[in-house]
Order: sequence, then structure tokens, then C-alpha cells
Amino acid sequence: MQQLTNCPVCNSQNICFRNKAGTSDAPKEPLKWFVSGCDDCGLGFLNPQPTWEDLVVYYPPDYLCYNTHVDDEERVVEEAKQRNEYRHIPIPVGKRLLDVGCGGGSFLQVLKKLGVEVKGVDPGVSATAAARDSGLDVFTGTLEEYIAQHGTEEKFDVITCSHVLMATPSPAQTLDCMRQLLAPNGYIWVAVPNADCESARQLGWRWHSTYFPRNIIQFTPKTLSKAGEVAGLEIRRQSTYSFPEAVGFSLCLRWRHRWFIPHKISRRLLSENYLKRAAQELDSRNEGEAIFMEFCHPQSRN
Repeated sequence: MQQLTNCPVCNSQNICFRNKAGTSDAPKEPLKWFVSGCDDCGLGFLNPQPTWEDLVVYYPPDYLCYNTHVDDEERVVEEAKQRNEYRHIPIPVGKRLLDVGCGGGSFLQVLKKLGVEVKGVDPGVSATAAARDSGLDVFTGTLEEYIAQHGTEEKFDVITCSHVLMATPSPAQTLDCMRQLLAPNGYIWVAVPNADCESARQLGWRWHSTYFPRNIIQFTPKTLSKAGEVAGLEIRRQSTYSFPEAVGFSLCLRWRHRWFIPHKISRRLLSENYLKRAAQELDSRNEGEAIFMEFCHPQSRN
């Protein structure tokens, strides 16, 4: 554990204690995490900050993101071809893509079959070993360690970082590493939970996407854009996205903590159509549960 005296994004020393928090997927455990906030940029973060060694126990070999393949992969590939998009990203056929936090490589496997030249980086030893066994080119370690070993001469047209940046100790530094590896007309695609969405504000650490202690940073659109600015990047595009199932889970959590309604009852009250409409409404106001932000080199937004 490392005690921080500066904000992990803007480096301000104007930080203060906010609250204690529990482990998000073990809410009955005692509150043992301390959350600080930056009074300058508004960032929320665990402090003291767990190191990767502290968190290894929370990432077992069978951790969900360590999957090497998606279910019904051939169908997924065909549907992606028809939409010319996979997981919200236009398919960069014939171009080079780096996935930061690639896990077991299931995302890269699909893109590879779609004609994309792919590479991955992840600190998970068992995950990257499995990805390599599947024929993927992946590096075991952080992006900073990758650059230390391989330099920055190799450039990528697209760099993806899906629900990973909030688990990195120095997000602005990690974004700067991505900038160094980004081709002149390329872009960086980042997705993180939105700590400024209504469910996050109402539930605090109990919100499912807070996910303490695996997530050590709580981003809002403002603080994520600030991290990009510190890294020397410009915003190319931004939006929010809400999975209907996640919206339903958030609503059930809110009802349980506010009115003590059991999940098995509240879930029956939420139809699929209602959740789709609720998700669309949130995203139409740019207040959805996840932030999508694309960065590029300054004056390179084509």
C-alpha cells in the first residue's frame, strides 16, 4: 500500500479524505478502504493505494476478463462484419491495434479474424500465457514496462483501453505512454465507469462499477478529459454508454438500499424494454454508466 500526497491525475497536493469504503463484491466485509479526493480537479481515488502485489488475490486465474475466446465466436465475427463495428469501435481492417489490458485476448481474437493486426499488453501472467497459447502477440507487464523494454518506435493506428485505466496507479502517465505509441493520425479509445452517474452518486462504493479495490480511480468525464490533457492529448469524441442489464442492476441496488426491496422482487419489475429505454435516456443526456472517450494527437481529429 502506498500513501499518496498528490493527485494521480493533476498532481495537486490539495487532496483530502472523503470516506471509508468496503469491497464492492463483498459488501458484508468491514469497511477497509480509504477514499481521497482532489479539491482541484475533482478526482476520487483509493488512498493509501493498493499495489499490484496487494491486488493479485483479487485476480484469480479464472477471472472473467481472462477469457481467451468469446462465446459463439464465429457468429460474433459475422455480426461485426455486417455492422463494420465491434465493441463500439469501427473495425480498423489492415491497421495496427494495441489493446492495453488485453486480459486473455478474447477481444483481440475477434479483431484478428476481422483482418486487424493486433497486439496486447496485460500484467496478468496466467492471462497473457493463455493469450499467447492462442496465437496472440501479447506482452506481460504494464504499458510503462512495455515501453521500457521495446521503446516507442513501433506505432499503432488504434489503441484501446477498455475498463482498465481506472485500475492503473498513474492514469495520466499511462495515457502519455499510449500517446508515445500512437501513429500520427491514430486515436486512443478509453472506456471507464462514470462516477458521476446518478447511481454512482446515490450508492457510493456500493455501486457495482465502483468495484473497489480492483478499481483504484473514480473517473468522471471532467477528470478523464483532464488526464488526457495532462498526457498531451486532445479529445476527439466523447459519450456515455449504458448496458441495459447494468442499469437494471443499479436500480435494484438503489431500491434495496433505499427501500430494502430484495433483488429477486425488484428485478421482476424491470422489463427488458423499460431498461433499454432507461439506458437510452441516460445516454441521450450524456449521463450514462460508462464513459467513452477518444483521444488523438493535438490538431489531428480527422
